[in-house]
Amino acid sequence: MKRTLIRNANVYNTWLRQFLPGWVLIEGERIRYAFCEGTGPDTADEIIDAKGCFCIPSLIDIHLHVESSMITPATFSRELLRRGVTTCVAEPHEIANVFGMEGVRAFIKAGQDAEMDILWGIPSSVPCTEFETTGGRIELEDALELLKEPSVHCLGEVMNAHSLLNEPEGKTRTWLNTFRRDLPQVVREGHIAYYKDRELCDIVWYGVDSDHTMLGVEWARERMKMGVFGELQDKSLIPETVEWLEKDDIWDHFCLVTDDTMPDLLCRRGHLDYLLRKAVRLGMKPERAIRAVTWNPAQRMRLYDRGMIGPGMLADLLLVEDLTDFNILRVWKNGRTVYTAGDARNEAAAERQFPDHFYHSVHLAPLSERDFAVRTDLPDGEHDARVMVPDAASGRVLEGFRSVRVKDGQAVVEGSGCALIAVFDRYTGSGRRMVGLADQKDFLKKGAVACTYAHDHHDLLVAGCSPADCAAAANWVIAHQGGYCAVLDGQVVASMELEVGGIVTERPIAELARDADGISKALVDFGYHFPNPIMSFSVLGLTVSQALRITDKGYVDVRGGKLKGVFD
Repeated sequence: MKRTLIRNANVYNTWLRQFLPGWVLIEGERIRYAFCEGTGPDTADEIIDAKGCFCIPSLIDIHLHVESSMITPATFSRELLRRGVTTCVAEPHEIANVFGMEGVRAFIKAGQDAEMDILWGIPSSVPCTEFETTGGRIELEDALELLKEPSVHCLGEVMNAHSLLNEPEGKTRTWLNTFRRDLPQVVREGHIAYYKDRELCDIVWYGVDSDHTMLGVEWARERMKMGVFGELQDKSLIPETVEWLEKDDIWDHFCLVTDDTMPDLLCRRGHLDYLLRKAVRLGMKPERAIRAVTWNPAQRMRLYDRGMIGPGMLADLLLVEDLTDFNILRVWKNGRTVYTAGDARNEAAAERQFPDHFYHSVHLAPLSERDFAVRTDLPDGEHDARVMVPDAASGRVLEGFRSVRVKDGQAVVEGSGCALIAVFDRYTGSGRRMVGLADQKDFLKKGAVACTYAHDHHDLLVAGCSPADCAAAANWVIAHQGGYCAVLDGQVVASMELEVGGIVTERPIAELARDADGISKALVDFGYHFPNPIMSFSVLGLTVSQALRITDKGYVDVRGGKLKGVFD
């Protein structure tokens, strides 16, 4: 059994919430000694002089989606180990929306040989709502079957709060009643969005006791006072929230999570390590920030063998140079060094690891300009049209109305202050589509963008300023069996192939990141000014995010739980 001695380190003590000078002895996969007197044993298989650097537990991310990084579990593992993350809880509802249980099992299998621990949440909301067409469904009997998988660890985020609150016999409440009654030991993750007061109490009553959608102090305080565990992602990690957490001395009831990380951002700025640095930069004490990415998430997920340095704990450790930039010098997983500063990626394209039909999942014929007409039975003249209003300041998509001219049964979009936005059923061959309008203030003012990476249904999402550019972008995506494409004046200016289910690639992440960066720049150049352009564009069809979204079946009034049209 290999023994590794780390000497002359400043070692993080979770209970005292401080660093103590000393040494750590790793024996096999676990920590044998820590916080003992002296300099440690004279002999070991490997002796590392830390030279005063900081030894902390490795990072744990309990709320993320591998597919959101557009890479396979194996590639994801390699990239996260470089960032100091050795355990994650991933919820594969994106691939489940494309392929159902087959997709979930394929991703679990693809992650079995990963060096990091990839634990899985059961997709609880596939589809998110009944207002969209997906390629797969996950039912309660599927969930119970998935619990037999050793790596399946929790119930993934329960997203359809409207159904939970308003449909006593609906899928969401049925699932939660079953888990409360028969499986109380299984952690249940939440997606509570803008609910508060009694509605929030009702959601917690049914067993949803975490939230990663909270924005600002008001929402965080409201949830935490109800006992909801706070999972702060990048957009929630703002100065006011950090100040409140410090002022109210909240140590144990929150953690940091990434949720969705684009491949360009993953390569450029990092993952959970980025949030750790950001928290400290915003004024959070390093000792508190470290706890929020180690001990707190481990406790939330009942992972009692990791998240701290101590005898008997897994030897999942980091050696970092400082407590500001957290430059990682070495990463240990189960007592074995898995990354050393300076290690090259050396990544080649992977051989195909999924069934053949995973690479042929876009079942759409080429589209024409006629497919992007906003049709109506209204007479010629000016009429009020319902439009989506993407608001960059709040990150929400609001409902608005504009006066739009109708001629010969079609809306005249040119000069209306609106862009086209459309979703096409890519799965069933039904020909179903919804073509709507989006206010151009914070939206596209030229060109067109199309993608099958469209949360959570992953149908074909297209937006643009002319039917010709919309058709060109859409047809590129259809021809390549999935991905992202930006077109200006009939020319492709950026593209990104996502050949696995239309949402993931087996190409090297560095190559993918370059493509993603090109798409982001095209979106901004076209006038789209949201932070994190790809992700914010991709969720325009996410039917559990306020307030007005779009699917192949129509506009979706998220709060009201109903479909709407352009002119109704």
